[in-house]
Amino acid sequence: MIRALDWNDTYLNLEPGHPSDNISATLTVAESENKSGQDFILSTILAYELHCRLCDAAGIRKKGWDHVTYGSISSTGAAAKLMGFSKNQIRDALAIAMTTGNFLRQTRIGTISKWKAAAFAQASQNAIHACLYVKHGFTGPSDIFEGQHGFINQITRGEFNLAPFFGGQEKSEFKILDTYIKYFPAEYHAQSAIWAALDLRKQLGEENLQKIAEIHVETSFHSYEIIGKEADKWAPETKETADHSLPYIVAVSLMDGEITVQQFDKSHLQNPKLLELVNKVTVSEKKEYTQIYGKSFPNKVLVRLVDGTEYVSEVKDPKGHPNHPLTREELGNKFRSSTAPFLNQEQQEKMIGTIWNLDEIRNIGELMQMGVVYEYA
Repeated sequence: MIRALDWNDTYLNLEPGHPSDNISATLTVAESENKSGQDFILSTILAYELHCRLCDAAGIRKKGWDHVTYGSISSTGAAAKLMGFSKNQIRDALAIAMTTGNFLRQTRIGTISKWKAAAFAQASQNAIHACLYVKHGFTGPSDIFEGQHGFINQITRGEFNLAPFFGGQEKSEFKILDTYIKYFPAEYHAQSAIWAALDLRKQLGEENLQKIAEIHVETSFHSYEIIGKEADKWAPETKETADHSLPYIVAVSLMDGEITVQQFDKSHLQNPKLLELVNKVTVSEKKEYTQIYGKSFPNKVLVRLVDGTEYVSEVKDPKGHPNHPLTREELGNKFRSSTAPFLNQEQQEKMIGTIWNLDEIRNIGELMQMGVVYEYA
């Protein structure tokens, strides 16, 4: 449920990730262990810290591993904290989770399936299983990081520059402050491209959409590699491929003037006029953007009309970036929009109020009960 709409958060460095995926583990274990809102918040900050520091330490996608592999570690650490494990028990739980929770990058290559949304859920489930094994007396493999066939040799292939200090140590900030919340339900690298395309649509006017001869997007190498290179990105057959396609996302933004979950439905994916516009898009790396990657995630979109007239828009920090944060009202509206088919207005407002005061809740199970769906239209 957290990942299905591709509308949660992102952290980007040597490895990309969606650290809010860990919340599936922290919510589940906090509820089962009858923990408070403060306990839940602490465990979630811990999960973010582990996940983001691992993304800083080594890139694994080029080595064939999916980023949710790191979720097996971060969700385990958070779950172990909530279960009150000793240091030795935490070590054993991590060792079991890291032995069993490694995932292939093929999940996000070519035509992307619905499994994409469930991959981290599997990692979190694996993490909780590892903790339950330890809770009932299991021990885990030794030397799981540095052993002959351990994590560094097998998964990161020798790369592992872990930060010497984590959040709260030696004046280091917590990594949760460096994550980026998506404003639109699409892959994060495309967020600034959406804003640029929406700006261009205003410049062009709807009457000029049929006069577009070509569209060019300049982006970072990482963005180009993940959402702007493969042939499937120009002919997406699934929602999961479309929301990870820079050509499609830019084209549909220009055509519709908005990005919601509806822009990725079957009627859009099979719209010949939209697909014609998608195939007018080209993508290339802009070295300047690659050099600032990790701090900023810009895109520049150029539209050229058949008469040669050009329109250009560049956006560096999209709304939701730490330099351009969402307001509480905007976050509330995002929640209302995504839950409208399932929760009535009273439920929505009660949950929003509770979440903004989560440190006061005595048992996280109270929050979970607020999300019960009584009717589904």
